[in-house]
Amino acid sequence: MSNELKALKEAYSRFEGRLAFEDFETKVNSLAIDKWDFVRGILLYKQALKCRECDPNVAMLLLCSCADAIKVAGKNAGSHKNFKDFYLKYCPSTLRIPPIEYYPNSKPPSVVAPFDKALDFIYSKFRCLYVHEGKGRLENLPEGITWVGSSLLDVYKKELYTINTLKILDWFEKITLESLYNVL
Repeated sequence: MSNELKALKEAYSRFEGRLAFEDFETKVNSLAIDKWDFVRGILLYKQALKCRECDPNVAMLLLCSCADAIKVAGKNAGSHKNFKDFYLKYCPSTLRIPPIEYYPNSKPPSVVAPFDKALDFIYSKFRCLYVHEGKGRLENLPEGITWVGSSLLDVYKKELYTINTLKILDWFEKITLESLYNVL
């Protein structure tokens, strides 16, 4: 089996049950974007799934990198633009309700953050902060400890945000998978 076929089969495993391998291969080969960027994105998604339990910060970083790797905005576009354009173009509208709220003009009451603002926040606080400063936002609880709910208050671009830290990884993982599927 060629390396190309191995990579395609590895990437396909995320879509088994949704379409046949032959259909997947045909769709990947006819993409308007670079098919190997797409395959790399899927492989980064799969790696994020492996990391989610032991290090959720790395999982979030890999999910962000998955979107950037696909280069939806182009090879010369910045990583933030590729990240954001990927979700804006491919995320189903029914999933665009993030577990993030913000306070318009930094005053109560809080409201659900618009999808594009949530993406900017995620990129800054989960991707950039971890990559450039090594600061994680999601930590595993010590053994035997459980949280009923957890939210983190933060400031981004002079606005207050609240993140549901118990739901953010699940939601982001889901929108990434559905966006990947919609690329096809």
